[in-house]
Amino acid sequence: MTSTFLDRVREKVVVFDGATGTHFQNQGLTADDFGGEHLAGCNEYLVVSKPSAVERVHSDYLDAGCDVVETDTFGATSVVLAEYGLQDRTYEINFAAAQIARRVASDFSLSGHPRFVAGSMGPTTKLPSLGHISFVDLSAAYYEQARGLLEGGVDLLSVETCQDILQTKAALYGIFRLFGEVRRKVPVIASVTVEATGTMLLGTEIGAALTSLEPYDIDVIGMNCATGPKEMSEHVRVLADASPLPLFVMPNAGLPENVGGHAHYSLSPEDLVRYLAHFVKDLGVNVVGGCCGTTKEHIRQLVQAVGGLSPVPRKPEFVAGASSLYQSAPFRIDNPPVLIGERTNANGSKLFRDLLAKDDWEGIVAMGKDQVREQAHLLDVCAAYVGREERADMKEIISRFNRQITIPLVIDSTEPPVIEEALQHIAGKAVVNSINLEDGEERLARVTRLCRQYGAAVIALTIDEQGMAKTVDAKVAVAKRIYDLAVRTHGMKPHDLVFDALTFTLGSGEEEFRRAGANTIEAIRRIKSELPGVHTILGVSNISFGLAPNIRAALNSVFLHYAVEAGLDMAIVHASKIIPLFKLDERTREICRQLVFDERRFEGEGDDRAVTYDPLTELLAYASGKTRETAAIPAVAAPVEERLKTRIIDGNKVGLQKDLDEARTTHPPLEIINTFLLDGMKVVGELFGSGQMQLPFVLQSAEVMKAAVAYLEPFMEKKEGSTKGTLVIATVKGDVHDIGKNLVDIILSNNGYKVFNLGIKCPLENMLHAHETNSANAIGMSGLLVKSTLVMKENLAVMSERGLRVPVILGGAALTRRYVEQDLRSVYDGPVYYARDAFDGLRLMETIMSGGSPTQVQDEVDATQLTGTEAKIAMSLEEHAGAGTDVRSDVSRDVHIPTPPFWGSRVANDIRLDDVFTYVNDVALIRGQWRVVKGKLSAEEYQTVLRDKVLPEYESLKNKIRAEGLLQPKAVYGYFPCQSQGDDLILYDVPKDGSPPDDGTEALRLSFPRQPKGRRLCIADFFAPVSSGKIDVIGMHLVTVGRRASEYAHQLFTSDNYKDYLYFHGLSVESAEALAELWHKKIREELGIAGKDAPEIKRLFSQGYQGARYSFGYPACPNLEDQKKIFTLLRPERIGVALSEEFQLEPEQSTSAIIVHHPEARYFNI
Repeated sequence: MTSTFLDRVREKVVVFDGATGTHFQNQGLTADDFGGEHLAGCNEYLVVSKPSAVERVHSDYLDAGCDVVETDTFGATSVVLAEYGLQDRTYEINFAAAQIARRVASDFSLSGHPRFVAGSMGPTTKLPSLGHISFVDLSAAYYEQARGLLEGGVDLLSVETCQDILQTKAALYGIFRLFGEVRRKVPVIASVTVEATGTMLLGTEIGAALTSLEPYDIDVIGMNCATGPKEMSEHVRVLADASPLPLFVMPNAGLPENVGGHAHYSLSPEDLVRYLAHFVKDLGVNVVGGCCGTTKEHIRQLVQAVGGLSPVPRKPEFVAGASSLYQSAPFRIDNPPVLIGERTNANGSKLFRDLLAKDDWEGIVAMGKDQVREQAHLLDVCAAYVGREERADMKEIISRFNRQITIPLVIDSTEPPVIEEALQHIAGKAVVNSINLEDGEERLARVTRLCRQYGAAVIALTIDEQGMAKTVDAKVAVAKRIYDLAVRTHGMKPHDLVFDALTFTLGSGEEEFRRAGANTIEAIRRIKSELPGVHTILGVSNISFGLAPNIRAALNSVFLHYAVEAGLDMAIVHASKIIPLFKLDERTREICRQLVFDERRFEGEGDDRAVTYDPLTELLAYASGKTRETAAIPAVAAPVEERLKTRIIDGNKVGLQKDLDEARTTHPPLEIINTFLLDGMKVVGELFGSGQMQLPFVLQSAEVMKAAVAYLEPFMEKKEGSTKGTLVIATVKGDVHDIGKNLVDIILSNNGYKVFNLGIKCPLENMLHAHETNSANAIGMSGLLVKSTLVMKENLAVMSERGLRVPVILGGAALTRRYVEQDLRSVYDGPVYYARDAFDGLRLMETIMSGGSPTQVQDEVDATQLTGTEAKIAMSLEEHAGAGTDVRSDVSRDVHIPTPPFWGSRVANDIRLDDVFTYVNDVALIRGQWRVVKGKLSAEEYQTVLRDKVLPEYESLKNKIRAEGLLQPKAVYGYFPCQSQGDDLILYDVPKDGSPPDDGTEALRLSFPRQPKGRRLCIADFFAPVSSGKIDVIGMHLVTVGRRASEYAHQLFTSDNYKDYLYFHGLSVESAEALAELWHKKIREELGIAGKDAPEIKRLFSQGYQGARYSFGYPACPNLEDQKKIFTLLRPERIGVALSEEFQLEPEQSTSAIIVHHPEARYFNI
């Protein structure tokens, strides 16, 4: 029947059973049923002490119609059974469990509906990645469990609820070792558990789990436990898009809740089925079932919904690669090559050897982390040091790297025992370096077997018994021979073979190696063409061995370029020693190219043949300074003026002071600033404006500029301190948002302007005083809120009344060009400019200083092409002033009113930060807050920026926030009785005992604007009117990530850490929004309306749920003053949030909202 299970998976959707533990709990078992008090709770022993209870579980689920029942062996390894003193009975318990399940399944099997038994193999209580247990001991425990299950008659084995990928690999190692010994195999399922945080328990992403497990001969892959189906949605989609294997999904009946000290799961059968049917029909999942909290009724309805369906075909796009405990790295990227860090190598790094000699393991870890920061994609590790025990050293290093290095590892050793030791400590998918045929086929076979057993890829060198292959044909022939042995004999997958076509130095001038570069490049091309699916790698710097350092950098870079063109996927290279080709002058590039392809020129024939031009001679002559024909290599010999400009563009501080000191010998400080440094900032501005540079990297350039100016200031004479112009800037009264204003400050102050930044909530009088005191050339007003646009209008009117004509620059999220040009300019006699972003502000200041008018710099935008919504956002308050109407909208009044779990308010102080991070809107964060937009970059270039620069910063920042407690999520929320009356919402007092209200004593009243036309919507319409006699319910919440966030952001800004400021401020703001999203979800769940939530979290960001969440200060809910009323109900001072005089929440990273349950509630403009 073993093959029949896989046939069944191919033919129809297969349904597993539900929760075993839940069923036992419902049976009301006593300690005697378990065999006594000392065994109470050991469900696995019930197969011995009370087999009838186990038979009942299987019978009930099979009666519900499921195809597969799992044995009662989830914790039946010797590791877990030892906690009950039962470790010596491991085989007996598993054998008995398999026989019980087999007997019951056979009773239910029909010719048209066979029933199967899956041997359940859980995660144990020990995590090998954390050093709780050795790989050898854990795999031995799984081997013994699998032996009992297999001999007891199971049809398949299910390694499930995997929390540590290294634990999963140990289980698979034990299982396949057993299969090899008994010469029999059954299908194997590997199912990981993704926590509510979005990763496995130790931080493994679902993509990394797939990469780690794909090399094994498993038959089905999937996920189970920890969360309900909703939280699994995104991860199931990742597997559906990428997994070449059938998919298995077994969620809990929702997230567990603590009820009376026990875990309670509240997801109904209908809701579970809705999600799983979506997985089956839309994502192509093949096998479904229920985990914790699911019952016979859950499974019965699941069978009815999907049991008769055929699997939906998928077209997965699996990407071959390696993985760490945390993340995966593809072998082929859009902008190759994949870079392999080479410095943690005893053969090539003296520093590494010194650290090894001192047993300085933390120093070695630091070296590894340095290479991660330098953007290495994989990390090579070699511990072969004469006089030391390589195997022991490798164990010490890898056990640390596994936990502390986030990128995959390359195990560099010639000794199979060392390789195996390393692989037993790596949770992810490693790459083994290397195999070849130098000593024949025996060692190759041994290492290849290790790669198969531990799920690793392998680098194959083109070396055979005759030595290193030199010609193209020889390299390809060796590669094909290794391919045949590795793939056809030993079962490796082609995509896990990485061929190194090897190269030799061009620096020796020996005739034998003159075509080494060209031969290697052509061999790469042919290997990729003639051996489909394989990958390639190269030690690039070998090509230039023996040459001067500046020549090596240039030659390496040119050689790498042409190797990549030929299909090179990976390179072992020091990334900082590679020069982008555009930074090499044309002559240098051409000489290096000629050397790589051996384009010497000759005269004569035979013995009279003589070299008339040799590219190697040209390079060597340049290195000795003997030729003027070859231009300088910029990365090495550029003049200091050019180097300073380049530093600004690249955002590179390393060696800055040295270059500034050199520049001061020939230029005064002010000339250095205004000519060379500002030239660099000008290029930065042009790159930003054209979409070729993103804001975080602009700020990195600004940090270098700031540091350079600060260093030069002591050397300036006072008269040299003059600036290009002066700006007073502030966030207007009533608005606490300052990120936009601060970005303007950064850009202008680092482009030669003096900026007086007055902060937030700034009254007009303060701006005017600063303008007068400092003889400023312009005033800048910033604001995020709609109301802030009206404050700006009032400020301009007052300034006009006083006869002022100072230029004013306006900016902020709520402003539009139309509103500035059509409304604000009309109330002020002086020049008024609209700044879309910080660089707009820079251009406007240049115009102001040159005497230009606003119309000279505003973009040519036809006002008629702007949307009506854009103008309405800025003017909604004014439009509402006279738009009153008694006509109610057509919103339905006949809707169910949910019952809240309590009346009044409650505080939540113990919110998990990782739960908040799960709900961060990455698009809003990266494109909105961080301003990392595609611009004129190609799709591939943009994805490279995200992958190589932005996302690593994102993960690093989250880790820092966790470690230092920089965000402290808290919430206060509640439910209050209410009714509507016209455009008003009346909230009633809550009885002190928390009972449902019945006396209708009015506590407060909220008034909302109504649309003057269209549906004439008003928020009040979404609640039961007074005339209905029904009491409705309104939810409210106020959430914050704490004052520490604002304090730390201010600290970063004032210490000139501009890029870090942007990143942290953006994430803190979006985390507050994420917390609001998370808490809105909780409120929907408590009101019982969460059943209509979209399966994917990202769809919640576009209102993929019932009801709506309205915040004050926006068109439909514009009255910020109403925050004061909300404060009287929620009392958010309990979580450290205060209200400013202008009704703004403090700290800034806080948000409040009213929660509407009505199914028709939507966001709308007035």
